[in-house]
Amino acid sequence: ANFVRDVYEQRKQLLKRSPLMSIGLEQVQKQFQPVLDAYIAGKISAEQMKRQVEWGKRWSWSFDGYLPVFEIARKLRIPLIALNVDSEDL
Repeated sequence: ANFVRDVYEQRKQLLKRSPLMSIGLEQVQKQFQPVLDAYIAGKISAEQMKRQVEWGKRWSWSFDGYLPVFEIARKLRIPLIALNVDSEDL
């Protein structure tokens, strides 16, 4: 999470405005993009996001390990982007 904040601040200083950046998540299938958008917008909690993207079913790594990145993204309004193909399409 510190890395995300550092890159954000460096880009902000260089550009003299909020930088255009996003964080891609290979863990999340594209069908769940609206859930990520709702989380960044402050409409749902991290726990709701975890449940709605079916984290436990679709990804084996601990959600808590990624939580600091999600929290800093939300605080800085950095979009989270679902990168994984929907398993139903395979």
